[in-house]
Amino acid sequence: MVQVVFSPKWFWGKDIFIDSIALLVLLSIAIFATKYYRIKKSKNYLYLALSFYLIALSFFSKILINFTIYYQVLHTQMIGSIEYTQVILKSSEILSASGLFFYRLFTLLGLFMLYSIYKKQSKANIILMIYFIIISIFFSKEEYYIFYLTCFIFLGVISNRYYQNYKKNRENTSGMLAASFSVITLSQIFFMFVNFTKHFYVVAEIIQLLGYILLLVTFIMVLKHGRQKDKSRHH
Repeated sequence: MVQVVFSPKWFWGKDIFIDSIALLVLLSIAIFATKYYRIKKSKNYLYLALSFYLIALSFFSKILINFTIYYQVLHTQMIGSIEYTQVILKSSEILSASGLFFYRLFTLLGLFMLYSIYKKQSKANIILMIYFIIISIFFSKEEYYIFYLTCFIFLGVISNRYYQNYKKNRENTSGMLAASFSVITLSQIFFMFVNFTKHFYVVAEIIQLLGYILLLVTFIMVLKHGRQKDKSRHH
């Protein structure tokens, strides 16, 4: 039960709220990209939408698993039956393992797709990345930091892509996009070291929340900018 171990008890529920905000942000951007794909028929918008849908699914998996496990643990403490507790813990372990698998799978697939939008992938590179993703999912049960390290690398490369784009066009939205992904990248460092102290999990969640809030602000700015362009065309 990875998430229960990492999160301090006083933080239970608060992390679900934080992840719910991230989920809403990701879904909003995915829906926005889907609408743009239907209008412009650009594959980049389709891949962008799919990547954010996948990452949103990963957060949904995490929220569902945390909510279920937190409830079951608190419920067993209230009941106090040894047999009942053993049954609940077994079901929690199964649920935790399956939820953790989908959380990692959807996260890494989404990040890989987002990364691939800005860099054309050769067949050899795709095979290498798939191998890297498989290792991060299946062989990091105890060495959990491998998963977060993989996320850190993907997010770092994506942040750099957005930063390079900002250097070319000097648009505020491009700069904010680079900044938001950089903040989310920073949060992965604290996730990697949660075994030292559970407080790092809290810090990581808060930093990640700030990153997604910044991403939401950027998304709103892009929408306003698009509407202003449409109005100027009509006039």
